[in-house]
Amino acid sequence: MAISDLSLFNSMATALDTTTANIQNIQQSLATGKRVVQPSDNLVNYGDAELLSAQNSAVTNDINTGTQVQGLLTTADNALSNVGNWVNSASSIATQGADGTMSTAQMSTLATQVQSILTQVTGAANTEYAGAYIFGGSQTGAPPYDASSNYVGDSTTNFATFSDGTKVQTTFDGSSIFGDSATGLIGTLTTLQNALQTGNHTAVASTLSALQTAVQSVATARGSVGINESSLQTFISNANTESTTLQASISSLTDVDVASAALNQQQTLLQEQALVSMASGLGKIPLVNILA
Repeated sequence: MAISDLSLFNSMATALDTTTANIQNIQQSLATGKRVVQPSDNLVNYGDAELLSAQNSAVTNDINTGTQVQGLLTTADNALSNVGNWVNSASSIATQGADGTMSTAQMSTLATQVQSILTQVTGAANTEYAGAYIFGGSQTGAPPYDASSNYVGDSTTNFATFSDGTKVQTTFDGSSIFGDSATGLIGTLTTLQNALQTGNHTAVASTLSALQTAVQSVATARGSVGINESSLQTFISNANTESTTLQASISSLTDVDVASAALNQQQTLLQEQALVSMASGLGKIPLVNILA
């Protein structure tokens, strides 16, 4: 069956339109680097990429949160490290003050030093990070120690929870680490200061064992912070690896293969040129033939 010139002309026009559209799509893909940006481009790839993007968003949020918590734990560790050094200094002072040859005036000078240490320890106990107090238990909105060194926090601790269920402790019970005005490290420093101020050698000597206990409490707290830091570092490292893998998978589903697309563009341009040439030839056919 013969094909009419009109039918051939229409087919040629359709083919040329399709080829031109293909060229535009290829050029857009090369310009954006993406071959799938909407469901109509590739429904399966688009859907898979959306799911992976949601997963990557959660992992990215985990990384950001983890980095913030990392800063908090570093701040807590630095504070405890300083407290440990101050307690060692207080122990040295107590050892000097327990010496019966120390005069009242000399002990008074030592009392002033202990008062300074006490102020520094209380300040460290009121350490905050990004507006949240670290050593107040679950009470993060206000300093856990008041002006009289009374503990006004609680014994509950907060945790950062990540998308996979991992939890990392972010606050600590200050009273179990530092005590308060009457107990623990702060209470012992207060007792030491008073004993030195009154020249009581025996009372000064009695604080030595309590200070050693305080050193251990601070060391234990640092160990707990260190465990959380180590766990968090491992988590963040794994999360970064997972994010990289997810991004690579998304890229394979949506990104354009530049070399392949460039070759396809070249071939399609040649096809367009051929169609234009053929269409030009059809334009020379007498109108009566087309209408026949």
